[in-house]
Amino acid sequence: MQQYYCPYCRSPVAVGEKACRRCGQLLSWSPSPVVQSHEVKQEREDTKEAPNRSWLWLLIALLVVVLLAGAGVYYFMRMMEKPPVAAVADNTSTAGTEELIIPDKTAPVISNISVDNIAYNSVAIKWNTNEPSTSQVIWRSDDSKINVTDEKKAMVNQHVVELTDLKNKQRYYFKVRSVDPSYNESISVEDNFDIGLSHGVAAVRAVGDSMKTEEPQPAVFRTVISGKVVNSGEVPIRSRDIEVWIKITVAGQGTSDIKADIDPTPDILYPLYEIGFRAVVPDRTNPDYIVTATITAEQN
Repeated sequence: MQQYYCPYCRSPVAVGEKACRRCGQLLSWSPSPVVQSHEVKQEREDTKEAPNRSWLWLLIALLVVVLLAGAGVYYFMRMMEKPPVAAVADNTSTAGTEELIIPDKTAPVISNISVDNIAYNSVAIKWNTNEPSTSQVIWRSDDSKINVTDEKKAMVNQHVVELTDLKNKQRYYFKVRSVDPSYNESISVEDNFDIGLSHGVAAVRAVGDSMKTEEPQPAVFRTVISGKVVNSGEVPIRSRDIEVWIKITVAGQGTSDIKADIDPTPDILYPLYEIGFRAVVPDRTNPDYIVTATITAEQN
């Protein structure tokens, strides 16, 4: 409890006394000290809490301002991202809003068609395209029978297709075909090539001093004639197209022809290559005969 004193003699006095007990001086009290004390205390508390409440309201206001500012920036950025609205509506798409996929409707462009001999009766047909595509050849001979090779599905720009088992002295007609991944087809104009028609001269001859006569033993009544043939022409020749005939002339009996056998290998006789032949004379009743050989190369 708070203690009060006389303002004149400083003696302790009770709350609400009208005169000092020591000096007798009259005391005057402003509103009740208890009430005054309570009001002072309340005033101090109000004074103490007032600043705290003012800062709280300031913090709340600041948070509201920040949130509103953030919402405004976000809305502004979203508005900037939206495409501009066209003044006049039409059916065309707005540039930049989406990428149109244009289908490929252009067929491959075929170029540089060539024919290379890879063997006596085989060729390789080659061509180029400006985009990756498949490879196929449509071909026929003079008898107009149309043939189609298997389609090579690999998508390439440089194409090679082989034709095999072709005949000699034959002309062939062909077209090349390519299809791109979008199934656009391109077929070339018809071209042609030949086998053994315009590549050079076919010719064979007996190798000098190669032919010899093997006389039989006393117990064997036959004579063997053998020799070699050389390809003296400009183009390869198949061995089965070479013929060697042995002419036997017997005094008083006339002449007879015997066909010689050709060695089975090699199958293709290239220019300047040699191959052997052999013939058997079945009757030598008259030892006085003359042997000559006639050699031809037929390209059927």
